[in-house]
This record gives sequence, structure tokens and C-alpha cells, in this order.
Amino acid sequence: MSNGNLDPELADLLSGVDDDIKTTKEVEPGVPASSGPPLTSQVPVKLSSDKAFLKKVIEGESNEYTQRMIEQLDKAINTPIKEDRTIFRQKLIPTYWNFVNQMVINMTSKSSTEKTYCVRFGIVDITLLTPNQVQLIKSIPMNYSSPDYPFYYMDEWLKNVSAGNIKPSMVDEVAAKKSDTSAVQEKLDRKMDSKSAELRIFKNRAAERALIEKGLQSEVNILLNHSTLPEYENASDVYTQEQKNIMSSIMDDMRKLKNADNGMVSSLRELRSIDMEIRELQGKTVDGPVGGMDERIITNEFNSLRQMAKMCVGPRGNHFPILISDYAPASLEYVNTKEQVIGVIQKIEERDAGIFIREFKGQQNRIVPYIILVTAYGEQGICWEPFDMRQRATSRGRIAVPLYPRDPMYSLLCALGDLRWQVAKEKAAYRWMEEGVTGKYFDYFTENKLRGNIKDEFIKDYILWITQEWNATQKLHRDVRMIFWRYMPFPQSKKDELKNRGFFYNDLYKKDMNRAMSDGY
Repeated sequence: MSNGNLDPELADLLSGVDDDIKTTKEVEPGVPASSGPPLTSQVPVKLSSDKAFLKKVIEGESNEYTQRMIEQLDKAINTPIKEDRTIFRQKLIPTYWNFVNQMVINMTSKSSTEKTYCVRFGIVDITLLTPNQVQLIKSIPMNYSSPDYPFYYMDEWLKNVSAGNIKPSMVDEVAAKKSDTSAVQEKLDRKMDSKSAELRIFKNRAAERALIEKGLQSEVNILLNHSTLPEYENASDVYTQEQKNIMSSIMDDMRKLKNADNGMVSSLRELRSIDMEIRELQGKTVDGPVGGMDERIITNEFNSLRQMAKMCVGPRGNHFPILISDYAPASLEYVNTKEQVIGVIQKIEERDAGIFIREFKGQQNRIVPYIILVTAYGEQGICWEPFDMRQRATSRGRIAVPLYPRDPMYSLLCALGDLRWQVAKEKAAYRWMEEGVTGKYFDYFTENKLRGNIKDEFIKDYILWITQEWNATQKLHRDVRMIFWRYMPFPQSKKDELKNRGFFYNDLYKKDMNRAMSDGY
């Protein structure tokens, strides 16, 4: 295909591609076509402008999709007839994804920031955006991170999977071809998860002990404070009745301290045992392959991200993956940046405090899932995996949310509603239609002869619960309100407020009191 209609400089870059692609077969999804080192950390450089940006994106990308993408992009943007532009944009979708798939395999620490912008934000040609839109994207911090929230852009996610910091997503092709080294690595990952969970338990018990010690210190101070008897040369008085009562309380606290310390001793013993196993497993991985994950795993992970983006958009959404002025957001308010997502997550967690809570060895642990910000004009987030099926109690789940949603709050609520459903369903296993929130919701769904996908209906009701019922706007069926009130409760302070905002809330509040009195809650 001729490059005569393209920009001369771009034509020069593409001139060597034609020969390469003549002998290259069509690549099936999940099968790499080019080789190169895995992804590593990106070195920030100055962002190019105008046509230099596109040159930086395609520079060194000698794969069959490079020229095809440039030509289809030109037609998708510049064809005068709207219907024809639509056709070319549809053809461009798989071409773009295949181009990026090959590009991420070869990305290294020396790759340009323009390539990172392509993977992270979907920008191929910066001239397709207005100056204001360019400034908006450039205002997003490139290296923002928070220790409490493991959130990643697509390029960051792939780098961490490549480096072995994050396990690859569940893909059959990868699981079918495990090497001895990968089996050892999997055991090591599980032990690291176990150590993290046990360490949380140890810290929780230490905090519990500190709380008891603080109370004990206050009681001892009261016990040691004696009044004097002036009539007997200011001799110390006997213990008061309050002090005698405190003696009994001190004895109870001493027993609690002993139990807390026994728990800490048990956790410390378990931690040291796990550390010993970790050292043994690390010794077995020393002779393993150097350089992190192979191409196949990176490619499969990229295809998982592509599927996540497709699910976030939905069957009738806008699947065009490239950022152009027609679709670009008008402000950061409509971009799921890390900062935006953290703010929204915090608001949701204020209303659903148990969303990230899981119990392990009698301790409640807050485990925030991985959230991947996928390049898509999507409306809804999805839960890809509620937790690692081999480490249910302590592993992080995986959630994907679109980078360019119409409503960030809605996209996150969809994802967290999905997480709520999947965690509860997996924990109940084959009894999911009988136990817990899924069992109660299934009863409501069948008794009312509702149709459609039960999980989708649950998510819709979850969104109403968090957004409407929180403000005492009754939008849910009374049975659903009762289920959520008990299994996904608002904070007690909110319940105290809602009891005065309507008969239904007051009735639910009274039922809480009755259950508490009968120890049946």
C-alpha cells in the first residue's frame, strides 16, 4: 500500500514496515508476533507536540499494524462522509489494539513518554485534540501513587505484572503451560500473601494490647491516688469503694493482656515459620529465568485488559479506543484519574464501611482491591476477579473502571456493586442461593418473578442504596431495603438519623434493636 498520501516524515518512518509485514502472518489474539524485553519503569521526558508526537509513538514499531493504523486513522478522521468515517472508525478499533499489543512487548525504560501516553490515555496523535484538551491530559500527574490504594493505569499494570510484582490475571493459556519455576513462584506468591495477612493480625493484636494497657494505666493511676487523714498526721487513707472496684477491673485487664500477648506470640511464631518457607522458596527461584515474565504472559495480560475495556463499554457503547477531540472529556471531573477514583472510593466507603472488609482468623481486615484504569469511553466499572481463588481470605480482588466515564461515581458504584455480589457469591459457594446477601436477594428476585440477570439487578439496587436511600429517598423495594440494611449496613450514626426520616427506616431500626437484645443479629 502506498504512503503517498501521508505526511512525508511519517512516510519515511513507515517505509521499512511494508517489507516486514509481507512475510508476517495475521496474529491471533494472545500470540506475540515480535520479541523484546518486558516492560520496565518509564523515564519521564518532555512531551512532543504536533506531528512529532505521532512520530514518537510509531518510532521503532515495525509491525504489520503500524501502517494500517496510520492509514485507517487518517480515513477515520478526515473522510468527508460521516457514514464512511463511522465505518473506518470501526475498522480501526482492532487495528489499534493489535498495534498497542505489539508495542507494549517492546517497551523499555528508554521508551518515549509519547508511547506511555498512547498506552495510558489512548493518544496516538496529539493534533486530534484541542489545546485545552492537551493541557487537561498533561495536568494529570504521571507518577501519583498512594500506599493505601493499589490503583494502576494500563501501562503501570503491565509493568508490574512484567516485573513479577502482581500475578497475571487468570488466563487459561498461561495456566496450561506452567514451568517448574512458575510453580515455585506461585507458591512464593501465596506465602507472601499469607505473611501479609498474618502481619495484619499481629498488628491488630498489638493495637488491642496497647488499648488495654492504656486503660490499665489509667486504672492504676486512680488506684495509686490516695487522700490523706489530717487527724492522723496526714497518713494515707484506705482504698475507696471505687478503688476496690478498680482492683477487680485490673485483674480482668491482666487476663485480657495475657490473652492478647498469647495471640501475639502465636502470630509471631506463624510469621517466623512463613519467613522460613519464603526463604526456602526464594532459594529455589534463584536459578530461574532472568528478566521477568515472557512475551506470552504480557500479551495475554494485555488481552485481559482489552477484554476489561470492552466490558466497561458494554455491547452498545462507544468502543473507539483512541482519544480524539469529539470524545475527549471537557474537564478532569470526567476522567477517572487516580486522585478522582480515590476521592470517589472514600465517599462510597463512608456509606458502605464493610465493602473491603474480610475476616481471617477471627480478625477483620480491610483489603482494597486492585483497580485498573482502562482506556475506554465506558459507563460502568466491572469486577474482573473478587479475590485470588487460591488465597480467598487475604488476596486482593481486581476491578476495572473506564478512564473516560460520563459519571465517575456511577462507574465506581457499578464496579463495587459487582465486587459485593461476587465476593458474597464465592464465599457462599454452592449455597449462594440460600445464604447471606446473595441468598436473600435470590429469594426476593424469584418471589417477585423478576426477569433478567440477577447480578445486574443487584448492582442497580446497590447504586440506589448508596445514592438514594442514603438520603432517605425511598427508591428500593422494601424487601431489598431490608436485605441491604442488614447485610450492607450504613454506619450506626446514619441509621440513628434515618430512623426519624420515615416509617420503613424506623421499623428497620427497631428490628435491629430486637435482634441485638436477643443476640441474634
